[in-house]
Amino acid sequence: MKIESFFPGRLRVNSPLFTKQENVDRILERIHSVDGVESIAPNLRTGSLVVRYDSSRITPVMLMKAKGEIERLEGEL
Repeated sequence: MKIESFFPGRLRVNSPLFTKQENVDRILERIHSVDGVESIAPNLRTGSLVVRYDSSRITPVMLMKAKGEIERLEGEL
């Protein structure tokens, strides 16, 4: 997974994992359960996700932890 852009409150990540709907559905289920996530916009064609979140509730440390979880999922799929 590659972080394409990051601004407090908005994160764009790319991964070949995000080009398949069933993979995106699994990830969306996990990310939506995180308190502070406001919206997630997947783009299957480009393999990217844009995550908008409340930066006062989600810290950079929490984002790095989530990145690790997604990378672990990549290894499973």
